[in-house]
Parts: sequence; structure tokens; C-alpha cells
Amino acid sequence: MGAIAVVGGTGFLGTHVVAALRAAGFQPRALSRRTGFDALRPDPAALRECRAVVNLAGIKREAGAQTFQAVHVELVERLAAAMREAGVRRLVHVSVVVARPAPELPYHHTKWLGEEVVRASGLDWTILRPGVIYGEGDDLLSHLVLMLRAAPVFPIVGDGSAPMMPVDARDVAAAAAAAVGAPVGVGKTYDVVGPDRLALRDVVRRVTEAADLPVRIVSTPVALMKLPVRVMEAVMRNPLSTRAQLRMLVEGLAGDPEPARRDLGVRTEPFEVERLRPLVALVERRPPITLRLRSAPRPALETPALPAVLLALLAAALATAAFRSADPWTGMLVTAVVALAGPLFLGSVRRRLSPSVFRIAAGLAAAIALYGATAGVVAVLKLTWAPWADWAGRLLRWKEGHGPLFLWATLPVIVAGEEFLWRGAVTRLAAERMGRAGGLLAGAAVYALAHLASFNPLLLAAAFLCGLFWGWLYLATDDLTAPLVCHLAWDVAVLFGPDVGFQMSDVR
Repeated sequence: MGAIAVVGGTGFLGTHVVAALRAAGFQPRALSRRTGFDALRPDPAALRECRAVVNLAGIKREAGAQTFQAVHVELVERLAAAMREAGVRRLVHVSVVVARPAPELPYHHTKWLGEEVVRASGLDWTILRPGVIYGEGDDLLSHLVLMLRAAPVFPIVGDGSAPMMPVDARDVAAAAAAAVGAPVGVGKTYDVVGPDRLALRDVVRRVTEAADLPVRIVSTPVALMKLPVRVMEAVMRNPLSTRAQLRMLVEGLAGDPEPARRDLGVRTEPFEVERLRPLVALVERRPPITLRLRSAPRPALETPALPAVLLALLAAALATAAFRSADPWTGMLVTAVVALAGPLFLGSVRRRLSPSVFRIAAGLAAAIALYGATAGVVAVLKLTWAPWADWAGRLLRWKEGHGPLFLWATLPVIVAGEEFLWRGAVTRLAAERMGRAGGLLAGAAVYALAHLASFNPLLLAAAFLCGLFWGWLYLATDDLTAPLVCHLAWDVAVLFGPDVGFQMSDVR
């Protein structure tokens, strides 16, 4: 029945379209950067002897040369020119149901301009406008399930009433295959959406049921969602949401499935729990960060108990000597070197340090939150506990007698040693045998006990509470990067940063 070029044929939707075309008796030809095809500069030779072209090219966010204008408009212009040069007249162009003239919304507007290019191309065109697409390897289910597995609370956009008509990727692919061979569709635009009109809140509820995850859905003002979405766009390779997607979740993605059913014979499947279960099961079980420590699975037994326990006892003995010495800071440095060297020989610790932009950003954000909490606690102590200043002064005097260069050079070593030992080895060891929640409490308690010889109630309380926080950050991300960054940034802020009431000027 002839070759069909599929631009974007190796992506999520592309793989489904290629399969649908093959099932319909066509010979699909997947074209993408992976196959050496530059859609921004399409080579007419790649289209020759093709019966039709299906264009799936589209982006959710801009990156470098891949702008909305370049991909949604200019690419379509060049693809249409390449088709005319190659002698290919049939074009099935996949757009989106929210496409409309709206210069203030670049995604929506450029999708509309791309459709206008198709309509003016002189080709035998059909435009398909899907709603939100789900299926194996998608963004909707995979990102949603990861977020639901990460925390028992889900912040929904607005009040969650936006109309949604989710459509199975296989139904969109079937529509593309049908449009290629349907003369009745030439010169027409079709919505390709599911048969059910659901509120966004109901979409989330059905996914939670399919994943068997009890979640409380909380309405969240759109204004509060904009900053985290921008951060995700900036730091994540595949962000959980983009500004374009956020806008679509605010206004909804709904359409009329009847014309596509009538002309193309496409009957889309409902968004039902039982149909979602096998798709949800395919999503990776471990999210990049999980707040569900109690219900999260216990880590695999990887940390050898005897070396970790012996190292912790040695570090505790050294810390005791350091706290009783005339120079606790140097003593802590010696303790940290031993604590840092030991875990490097434990494979489970080495494998849990994989820096990434996301983990570093998470650590910095956590440090800001912890520093704010510290300021609040200090304000309360000033008003309610008279001896606080004396105990705080004893801690701050540890750095006296050392120059700034020595302090700045040794602090990262001290922090790294503590994180490698107390989180990477001790907390991990406890979590592997007691579960994540139990391991977190045990790790923080042991960390605090290691500071017992200081006889300083402020240090003991800080060690336990910060141990809980850094241990949670470690277990939540399953990596030492975030707690290490948080610990170092917090120490720097408290010891050398802006005054939060924890300064020598107040405690002398």
C-alpha cells in the first residue's frame, strides 16, 4: 500500500503511529534525529517514493534552537516545501486540541500558525487535534504516577474542574493511519479525544485507583504552581510539567469526538480504571523523590553490618575526644577524615552519590527551608529559654583560633564525612533492616548520641532534628547529594551567614 514517512516516528506517539500504519498494511518510514533526519532542515530525498507524510513534530518547552516558532511553524513550512519537491501530496498533520490564535500563549499560538501553514500548503491535508494523550511511555501517566507515589498529598491545579478528555495513544495512532487512506478527510480538521468528559480532579482520582495509592487531592492556586514549574523546566531534562502544560491543565483539553468517528471510523476508548491498571504497572516503581517513607519499600540489603557498626563506634569515640579537647574544630576534622575514608570502601555508599542538577537544587531548596526554620527556633529560644545564649556561644567558639581559609577548607570535609557515615552508612543500614521510617528515626538517634560527649543541649537537639531532616532527604532522594548540599549550605549560613540571632554578637 506504499511507504508512509512519519516525522517524529521514534518518539512516544511515533512508535504507536508506526505500529498502527504497519497493522493497516502500510510501510512506515520513521524519520527523526535518531534516524539521521533533521526535521528543521528536511531532505526531500527522505520523502521520495512515499505515499504520504504524517507529521508528529512538536515540543512542550523551548530549548536552544528548538523554539515553538521553529518547530511548530517553520518546520511545517520546510516540510511542506520538501514534500512538494519530492512529489508527495498527502499530509496528515498532528496538532493539539487547544490550538488557537493567541499571541500571549506561544505554545497555543504557534500550534495554530502551524495549522494555518498546512491549510495554505496546497497539499492534500488532514489535521488531527488530540487532547491529552496517555499510553505506554507517556508523560501523563508516568509523571502523574511518580508524583502520586512520592507523596500522600497531590496539589491539583486550581480547583481541579478543568474539562479533560484523555485519549489513548493507540486511538490517536489509529486515527492517523485511517486519515492516510481516507479521501473523505482531505481538507478537514478533526478532534481526537476520549469519549468521556472528566474534570481534572476525576482524572487524578482514576489514576490513584489504578495505582492503588490513597492520595488526598488539594486545590492549589495557579499562581503557586508557576514558580515550581519554571524551576522544573530549568533543572530537569524531562520536567514533570511545563508552562505550556500548566496552561492546558488550567483551561482543559476537550473536543468533539463525533466527526472523527463518523469520517475516519475511530472509536476512542474510555478512561477507565481497569484499562489504566496495566499501563500504571509499567511506570517505574521508584520516584526520584518520595515523601511516603512509611509505605515505601524497604531498601535492599546492601550495607555490610559489621564494618558500618565498627566505623560508627570509631567515629563516635573520636568525636567524644574532639568534644572534650581544647580544639573541637580540629578534632571534628580528624573524625570526619576517618568517617569519610571508611564508607568509601563500602560499595553501597559509593553508589549513593550521583550528583545531578535536580539533586543539587533540591539540596539548596532544603537548606533555605531549614535555615528559615532555624531562625524561627532561635527567635523562640530568645524569648523562652535564658541559657540558650551561653550554650550557643560555646558552639560558636569552636571556630576561634582558626583563620577563614582553614575554616572554609575544612568545613566541606567535616560535612562530607558526617553525611557519608551517618546517612550513607548508618541510616542506610538501619533502613535496610527496619524500613525507611524506622531507619530514619534510628539513624537520627544514633547521630545525636554521637554528640552526647559535648554535653550541649543545643547541639544534641540540633543533631537529632537535623539528623531527621538530612536522613529524610537522603531516603527521599535515595542519594547523598541533596543532604550533603543541604548540610553544607546550612552550616555555612549559620556559622558565617546573615544574622538569625545565632551570632557571637548576641551570645557573648
